[in-house]
Amino acid sequence: MQRTHTPRQPASRMAVLGVALVAAAALLAPQALAGCGGKKATPFPTVSLTVTPTPLPSTEAGNWPTYGYDAARTRFNPTVALRPPYRVKWKFDAHDLLEFPPSIVKSKLYFNNGHGRVFCLDAVTGKTLWTYDLHAFLASTPTVALGKVFVPSMGPHPTTSSTTGGGLYVLDADSGKLRWKVTGIGPTESSPLVWHRRVYFGDRDNKLYAVDLKSHKVVRTFSARQRFDAAPAELGGRIVIGSYDGTVYCFDKDLRVIWKNHVSRYLVASDAFYATAALAYNTAYVGSIGSRIFAFDLSNGGQRWSFGTGGYVYSSPAVWNGTVFEGSYDKCLYALDARTGKLVWKFNAGAPISGSPTVLDGVVYVSSFAKRTWALDAKTGKVLWKFHDGLYTPVTASRKTLYLIGGHTIYALVPKK
Repeated sequence: MQRTHTPRQPASRMAVLGVALVAAAALLAPQALAGCGGKKATPFPTVSLTVTPTPLPSTEAGNWPTYGYDAARTRFNPTVALRPPYRVKWKFDAHDLLEFPPSIVKSKLYFNNGHGRVFCLDAVTGKTLWTYDLHAFLASTPTVALGKVFVPSMGPHPTTSSTTGGGLYVLDADSGKLRWKVTGIGPTESSPLVWHRRVYFGDRDNKLYAVDLKSHKVVRTFSARQRFDAAPAELGGRIVIGSYDGTVYCFDKDLRVIWKNHVSRYLVASDAFYATAALAYNTAYVGSIGSRIFAFDLSNGGQRWSFGTGGYVYSSPAVWNGTVFEGSYDKCLYALDARTGKLVWKFNAGAPISGSPTVLDGVVYVSSFAKRTWALDAKTGKVLWKFHDGLYTPVTASRKTLYLIGGHTIYALVPKK
């Protein structure tokens, strides 16, 4: 869910189009064609755009229980007051790829590495409290809720002889013991949404699932024309997720379609959506592999605006103070006006940005394939600090500690005195 159908080698999967074709499409198709049966977007909220773009989640301060921080996936935690420069308090080497950031609940870090091991660390000391080995390919952030850890599985890792298939594995948050599982589904890297007594996630067999938390049974499904890699986002009782079929969908709790917007463009049949949407200001913000960033009216799916970049957009946006932050394979982080989509500033990170930015205390953090992480002033884009590691989505945080995710290492950082 920081999403890349495989951020690791996206170009190989899009080779049939070619980088030049995608760039040409971005130039020749400055505006996506409206979907959703021609629905016109309702007026953008007229109230002032607050620093906090959505209501505070019902979670304790210092927790970061899911990918993107809250159900709306805004990647902004208003309870954290941390600013650079930092020093390393401790670090943990996972000896494997760490593509997705940890969740944090009750001073524990929950995350997994690429080869199927789920970790629980003491967030204060970095001590390993438990591990669970699924012998599978894991490519998402687990969600922690109701004393459980919800872990999606992509199935057997190419380098192992495992027979573990795609599924959802639910572990006890305290002990790491397997409590229940949902199997017989396609590979999934969709970080789960736990909401309304259900858990929602998508898979690569083109299905979106709703699983009852009491019976552990699939109670609702929705089938698209292509796969769901993104994490479902929820705000105001509406679930939003994009598919590789070029459509952004909005559902109610029973996976009935409220609206959908299929985005078609010149030269390219459709914009596949890998990235997870961020929901704020009655708007769904989401990037596409077709190199654009879209804003859809959360009420009816009408398009508010789109913004073209010079490369694939696998990054999921962060939203803060009326600004949308989004990375692109053209090496730039863009800060856009949430209301109009106009460029506020941009920052060149020196290499493609695949992971998602995060905003904390007026500072936006971003990593790139240059294996560096930058802390920028969220209002101006000025560089405040940089770190020697980082690759995908760079940070999560508790109230006193910033956790920076490198290629194989998690660093616990605290402000320098």
